[in-house]
Amino acid sequence: MSMFDFEVLLNESVKAHGHLCPGQVLGVRMALFGLGKIDVTDPRGIDRKHMMVFVETDRCATDAIQSVTGCSLGHRTMKFLDYGKMAASFINVRTGRAVRVSAREDARARAKEYFPGNENKYEAQIAAYRVMSDQELFNWHWVRVTIDPQDMPGRPLARIQCESCGEHVLDMREVRVNGRMLCRPCAEGAYYKFIGNADQSSFLMPSVMHNSHNAMRIRSKIWLEMDGEPVFGKGRRYLLEAVDKHGSINSAAKAVNISYKKAWSHIKTMEERLGIRLVECRAGGRSGGGATLTEDARSFLRRYELLERGIDEFVDERFARNFPVMPVQQVKD
Repeated sequence: MSMFDFEVLLNESVKAHGHLCPGQVLGVRMALFGLGKIDVTDPRGIDRKHMMVFVETDRCATDAIQSVTGCSLGHRTMKFLDYGKMAASFINVRTGRAVRVSAREDARARAKEYFPGNENKYEAQIAAYRVMSDQELFNWHWVRVTIDPQDMPGRPLARIQCESCGEHVLDMREVRVNGRMLCRPCAEGAYYKFIGNADQSSFLMPSVMHNSHNAMRIRSKIWLEMDGEPVFGKGRRYLLEAVDKHGSINSAAKAVNISYKKAWSHIKTMEERLGIRLVECRAGGRSGGGATLTEDARSFLRRYELLERGIDEFVDERFARNFPVMPVQQVKD
């Protein structure tokens, strides 16, 4: 790229970022260097669908890289990895060619050598980064970057509802905990904490488990009985949901790791004790056999989910009230 092209790209980046800084100059130079290595000459034109960038910092240089390449989180062509490093990998997805470029730490000190009379180190860096060679600014290596199908641009490959908060999770980011499909905030803890009124916040409050100040955890489990015999609980809920998902009792039995005979026995027992038809079976033939849940079954599952969520919320509230986080007191000898 010519110096004229560089200045045009830098001005565009500064407009998007809001101010000129050393990170903007370094980011534009890094993007141009990386694109050249992977043979991308028109990143915002003919090559826009053929490249991805993995950035390792959330500082100024990332805005510059986005401006030059046209890659972004919203287009799923930019991936952010919170490594805290001034580095980025540029991938030509059509050819598989990929390069990782990192800023040299000694470039900061060398900038003073280029403009020793400038007392302002940031102004010296801005000026020096414009004229220093790529070799002085960057280290680089050819790399191999494996991109999973669920991380590629395009429509979501999956949409799963969290069994705790009810929110939906895209692109296979859900996790399985004790047989339940959960979003990561519910499974691992969220960066946010609900502070709205009870009606608004409790609906989305994770209720899998909570830790107190001394690492105690609360777990709850419910099931329905008739005449002392179990009728419905978590395991049988999983079975019905598996039937709904796979369209087959045999496949559902395999999914929940029980025999077909036991699955069929559970279904018949539930139907007899609840007094409703849960599963409609289709005989085999040209179109094949299968099984589907009845509307009564779907209605029952929805009501059971509301019951389970309500009990979880009650248990969470009582646990937080009786075992609050307490400050650690220092004990003096």
